[in-house]
Amino acid sequence: MPGNPSVMKKHRQSEARRTRNRAAKSTIRTFTKKAVAAAEEGNFDAAVKYEKVVQSLVDKASKGSTMHKNAAARRKARLAARIRKMRDGAAA
Repeated sequence: MPGNPSVMKKHRQSEARRTRNRAAKSTIRTFTKKAVAAAEEGNFDAAVKYEKVVQSLVDKASKGSTMHKNAAARRKARLAARIRKMRDGAAA
């Protein structure tokens, strides 16, 4: 551990940010899995509800430095495509 006070403070800050970013990304993954699971069960109302939650969380994460904006757009698009594909497959 460094002894320089400014380096110690920077380390504390980076640890706090890392914890916050990991928690945010974990929540995004959790709700993504819930949306996909609901769609697989055929409960598309719940899937759409979870998809909206994921979109909101991803937008918040991309607003800061947690997630890049292109990565956020890609996650939202892929989730929407998966749910849409399952809905179309169930309807057919």
